[in-house]
Amino acid sequence: AGVVRALIEHGALRGQTPRLYYMGPMFRHERPQRGRYRQLHQLGVEFFGIAGASADAEIIALSARLLASAGIPAQLQLNSLGTPESRAGYREILLAYLRPHAQQLCNDCQERLERNPLRVLDCKIASCQEIARGAPQLLQHLDPESAAHFVALQELLQAMDIAYTINPRLVRGLDYYHRTVFEWVADGLG
Repeated sequence: AGVVRALIEHGALRGQTPRLYYMGPMFRHERPQRGRYRQLHQLGVEFFGIAGASADAEIIALSARLLASAGIPAQLQLNSLGTPESRAGYREILLAYLRPHAQQLCNDCQERLERNPLRVLDCKIASCQEIARGAPQLLQHLDPESAAHFVALQELLQAMDIAYTINPRLVRGLDYYHRTVFEWVADGLG
């Protein structure tokens, strides 16, 4: 949000497609969760005005180079959330699957069920993970443009020899996420 405010305030978006990065200490406003501290250090990369799969591939390639140069072996996990419209259709399909299992979900997932059912897919509780494994996959319910975007991204990653695993349970709970979501998973970092 701070980057967007700075770009708007300084008129930096007019006719440009800026690529920006930031790094340094950040602070969480909300109550810290297990494994998350009030202060953290973050490196972020933001692209503006570039919506294609090539922008996603560029950011993933940059992150791959950063991890490799730091000597951190990591595995790339990849998914697509599609557009808000395709997610809305999928939400109804997911709810139809999850509601009969509601009593078997953990307390957090029971609370999330109606408000944000996609969050049930990435719960770390074993009983919820078992239910999530049987859920319909969002990738099967993408709109045609999002599906083409995801195929193009995979082709670009393959052309750059960046290995990845598709993780259909990799989701985000915030509505501003569109299409590509990815995570680098590294064991042994603590």
